[in-house]
Amino acid sequence: MSIARLTNVAVGYSKAMDAISAQAQDPTLVEDPARLAIFQQQMFYAQSGYTMTARAMQDMNNEDKILSEMLRDA
Repeated sequence: MSIARLTNVAVGYSKAMDAISAQAQDPTLVEDPARLAIFQQQMFYAQSGYTMTARAMQDMNNEDKILSEMLRDA
């Protein structure tokens, strides 16, 4: 998977977090435990997806640096 594709995935998760967090404006959200649990679960999944995507991009960048150093030294 390319960095560009991972970037698009991260942007998708970021937009999902924006949409999910908009639900927090509803003051009745905290009054309904079921809705609150669903909100928290959706936010957790979006945050986890974003975090994993960002880490994958960082790992790819680090691997590219290591490969460049190895090729330079060869």
